[in-house]
Amino acid sequence: MRLALLASILCLNLCAAEFALSPDVKAKPQAKHFEKTGLAYALDFLAYTPSSYDKDTAKKWPLVIFLHGSGERGSQVNLVRKNGLPFELDRRGDTPYIMIAPQCPANTRWDVDVLDALLTDLIKSYRVDEKRVVITGLSLGGMGSWEWASAHPERFAGMIPVCGRVDPAKTISLKGMPIWAFHGDKDGAVKIEGHIAAIEAAKKNGAEVKFTVYPGVGHNSWEKAYAEPELEGWILARGRK
Repeated sequence: MRLALLASILCLNLCAAEFALSPDVKAKPQAKHFEKTGLAYALDFLAYTPSSYDKDTAKKWPLVIFLHGSGERGSQVNLVRKNGLPFELDRRGDTPYIMIAPQCPANTRWDVDVLDALLTDLIKSYRVDEKRVVITGLSLGGMGSWEWASAHPERFAGMIPVCGRVDPAKTISLKGMPIWAFHGDKDGAVKIEGHIAAIEAAKKNGAEVKFTVYPGVGHNSWEKAYAEPELEGWILARGRK
């Protein structure tokens, strides 16, 4: 009887711990929809806001936009929580900035015009500090981050591309852009050489680049990148003049 009681208590404690750590319990992102006539497609997105967002209605917050990889495309927006920054925020349970994670429709790529229209709408809908907008993404989203920041550098205070790449010629617009890029040196899906070429070009064009390479890591470098203890501080320190 005593052993059975102890076993029951242990089970209850373990179950309670599992419940307390469950991402679905700790994080409560809101599912939203964005569409505008004339754009290539509409977007569903998840919106994460700080726990104190509704308390201080005068405060404006930094905004981080996360672009997922090809595996999370589709029409089930919670898929974007599988990897990257949404996964980290789910695990952590709170965020010091507004974080928006749109979902790219199936069989498409990130469209800069759609994303730029989304950002304009977000600034109207949320209390965003327009001088503190950071773009980040992994794989397909890392490429999308490079493309978007290169097309509209005036909108961003910083960029965090993970296992991405871009045509080096496009980085000519990135003078003064703070960039913290990540890649695994054993990435077989997005070769590191393409990212290095983009980074070197961005440096020559005046970007402020930090590049972290993970030895022996493959395509899933985002697991380490978004868990970097200094990353959140780096994000919060960005701000356009």
